[in-house]
Amino acid sequence: MSPMIITLLILLAVIIAFVSGKVPISLIGILVMFALVMFNILPVQRAFGGIINTSVILFAAMFVIGKGIQRTTIVSSAAKLVERFKKKPKLLTFFTCVIATLLAIVSNGTIALVIMLPILCGICDDIGLSRSKLLYPFEVTAVSAAGAWFLGIGALNMSWSSVMIKLGAKSPININDFLFARLPFLIVIILYMTFIGPKLLPNHDNAELAKNSPAMSADKTEKPLSKTKNILGIVISLATIVIMILSSYIHLQPYEIATAGALLLVITGVLSNKEALHALNLNIIFLIAGMLGLADALQVTGAGKMVGDAMASVAKTITNPFLLMGLFFIVSLVITNLMGGLASVSILVPLWTLTCLKLGIDPRGAVLAASTASAFSFLTPIGGHSLPLIMDAGGYTLNDFLKCGLPLAVILCIMGCFVTQFMYPL
Repeated sequence: MSPMIITLLILLAVIIAFVSGKVPISLIGILVMFALVMFNILPVQRAFGGIINTSVILFAAMFVIGKGIQRTTIVSSAAKLVERFKKKPKLLTFFTCVIATLLAIVSNGTIALVIMLPILCGICDDIGLSRSKLLYPFEVTAVSAAGAWFLGIGALNMSWSSVMIKLGAKSPININDFLFARLPFLIVIILYMTFIGPKLLPNHDNAELAKNSPAMSADKTEKPLSKTKNILGIVISLATIVIMILSSYIHLQPYEIATAGALLLVITGVLSNKEALHALNLNIIFLIAGMLGLADALQVTGAGKMVGDAMASVAKTITNPFLLMGLFFIVSLVITNLMGGLASVSILVPLWTLTCLKLGIDPRGAVLAASTASAFSFLTPIGGHSLPLIMDAGGYTLNDFLKCGLPLAVILCIMGCFVTQFMYPL
């Protein structure tokens, strides 16, 4: 059996495990890494390399930062500000999604989530709103807004235009077109998550959720910090967040900044060594490591490219430009939820460009479709690498993501037939 087929079977097994909800998420991640080694899909250093991946280091450090935030008065102060929204959950969700959009545009979706997760959990706990009603809307909006402009991870956008030109396209994509293409989708996502999404999400009790995510919950039995340590905790936490937002402009990696912040919280005594270690959620760390290994295997074995090639062949048979643009968009969205945004867009931009050039049509709309759809990795924790962060904190399962996210994905796919087509007709 070829490595590609084995990898696809592992992917299928992971999906079944997630859907069943009976397999511990940490065990899923460990089994994936073990299977990739046992079947010689990846060498052991690469299969288990996700454990020391910079994203995992970032998440681990932010668990500690999150605990530090919970120990200070930041959350209680923020909760008082939004106390007025206690009986207006729709308004709270709307503003939360707007904040997610702004943070993600200037940094990326993961940074936006790790910054806001402990604060959102604390606010929900304090005002009595179920975390499961708020965390997924924030996450969906954040990942969907990431890379929308030239800020933060969006600095990569023009590289896709460069790839397109190198392959033979005549005209580049304007730097602002990536934002214009994304805005209609973001507006719909925010409205959907404000008015429809929460109705499709579970209503878990926060006290039960706190047992699974102690780093995201304030321990009411803990002795309050002294005034000095409280100020130190606030300064270190906020400074870490601000510097992380500016990381792409000051040439520092987010994981370096987060790790430094976590260490400072322990060194200054804001957190004890025991508290910092207890804050680490190994369930999430092992799951993310496993999903990173699986995404790597999908790329290395050519499984993702195989799907893209097959769709490129189908594209040649479609004559209606709106349906063709829809195909480019839908395939991009599906693949990004299996491989992650960067991997999928790296594969699909050259594929869609070459397909369009063979058909004698302008590839700019197709490239924008791939770039836009690759941001919508909110259906599975396989492609959406930050989704595992909210699984424990919000008590979500894969079924919850699909129940709330699939209708939105269908709406976005329908929009995908038209938005970039109007900007750059095929």
